[in-house]
Amino acid sequence: MVALAIKASECINESDKLYVRFNDLSADDVLTELEQISEISTDRNLAKSNTSCKTDIVNQNICTKHYVEVLSVLGCKYNKSNHKEDLCLPYQQLGFTLILRFPQDDQVVAGSISLLALIAKDARVRKRIKYQTEDYGINRPIAVLKNVLERAKEEEDEIKEALLAETLRKGFLFIGAICNDGEDIGLPSIIVSEGGLELILETADWFRLNVDISNWALWAIFILCYDNLPIKAELIRSQGIQIICRLLENNPISLEVNRHGIALLFDLMRENHEEDKILWNPWEMRKIAISSGLHNRIFSAMNEFADSIDIMVMGQEILVGTGFRGNIPKYREI
Repeated sequence: MVALAIKASECINESDKLYVRFNDLSADDVLTELEQISEISTDRNLAKSNTSCKTDIVNQNICTKHYVEVLSVLGCKYNKSNHKEDLCLPYQQLGFTLILRFPQDDQVVAGSISLLALIAKDARVRKRIKYQTEDYGINRPIAVLKNVLERAKEEEDEIKEALLAETLRKGFLFIGAICNDGEDIGLPSIIVSEGGLELILETADWFRLNVDISNWALWAIFILCYDNLPIKAELIRSQGIQIICRLLENNPISLEVNRHGIALLFDLMRENHEEDKILWNPWEMRKIAISSGLHNRIFSAMNEFADSIDIMVMGQEILVGTGFRGNIPKYREI
């Protein structure tokens, strides 16, 4: 009987063990715990000596490991919950609290951004970001993600770099998800004003060989730009067309990268934009795109994904509308 119990315990994976261990822990419990730890740390700092430094480092490592584990379990609880709406606001508070408390800890930041991405579509979460900027302003996660990118650029360890890249990918999910809703409360413009578009473009260009980064960067950019001419103009000023073409060039066999990239280019080159304050010249966009290798990128994608109706229809219109000379690939149903 004991042998069977031992065998059964060995079959439980690490995530299941963590779930059992922290199953009764809520986001509110963790926030209370953080407040208590903050008070203890303040008291300790008042009487701190040099001999306590090593102990503090060990305690800090134990503390951050604890929160990484808790964040993982809370994410699992959210996915399994039938009452997700009850979890969103406490999760948002916890995510923002942790990135403020541990902005340089890669694993805590990764877990916190992941948690925020899960709840991003909730209307109350979005309104907090819009109206309660002191506590939930989008500038905080964007600033943290910018630091993640800077650490990624300097990281030589491939495993650590992969963790940082995944954190940035989840950041794009978070940014895109809070804007991908029928109710327009102006979040895309706020994100761009806080450097969100700049962050996405810089990350995508740095990690242009990373398929997942490229895919979700293009998706997030499309969400930000959708039906928003000022943001499209900012994208152009930020060398966005050139970066999009580079992502297509470096990910030629990724269906999703090509689909999102071509959709973005297609949308940028449409002529039915009307806004008095923005002078929009689609022909200028087309010249920039052509000089960035547009025709080669679209032609290659249409040959590679001839069975994708989206790529073929948009690709054909782009090639025809930009004066392509040659035989345009035809749709081939498989």
